[in-house]
Amino acid sequence: MPPNMRNSLGKPNQNRLAGFTLLELLVVIAIIGILAGLMYPAATGVMRRAESTRASNTAYNLKAAISSYFTEYRKYPVIGDREETEELRSDEELMDVLLGSDKEAEDGGLNPRRIAFYSGKQAKRGDEGKYKSGINMDDSGGGTLWDPWFDYYYIRMDLDYNNRVETPDWDTRTDSQYLPESILIWSSGKSGDQEVQSDNIRTW
Repeated sequence: MPPNMRNSLGKPNQNRLAGFTLLELLVVIAIIGILAGLMYPAATGVMRRAESTRASNTAYNLKAAISSYFTEYRKYPVIGDREETEELRSDEELMDVLLGSDKEAEDGGLNPRRIAFYSGKQAKRGDEGKYKSGINMDDSGGGTLWDPWFDYYYIRMDLDYNNRVETPDWDTRTDSQYLPESILIWSSGKSGDQEVQSDNIRTW
């Protein structure tokens, strides 16, 4: 038998086992691309729902903290006379009180017993001095509370103590001017615009 024939019958094709062909590589890359394209929307949807759930839980926790403050001090954590329709934010003015900061325990402070009515995880740093999903605490023990979209929460309270709060203008789900609530808390969601009600997070 000729030597070249013996080699072809007795040994596997070395070139064939050397690797994939260009066509095979292109097919694999195409399949990976298709799978990634199918999984991306699903992953994005899961993350969006997780952010909304986190924001909702934080809003309800903040509402509970304000209710606990009211139970303790028989008033709401605000300074001076305010219109009930004036919306507070979860910035230093409110959160210093609820976190029990040093300055709010001083004479004239709104939390002289220095009770921490609100607690939560540390916020993540963003751009331009903004944070997301938690508390940015300062050296005095106060701080700010941020939603998952780098913004503060909105708060409206029953400051005239009549067991109802005026419905925010953007809420078109009801024709009633008032809601049977003492505390309303909401976030403007991913859009950052309260008028886009579809992604607003609210406690009522």
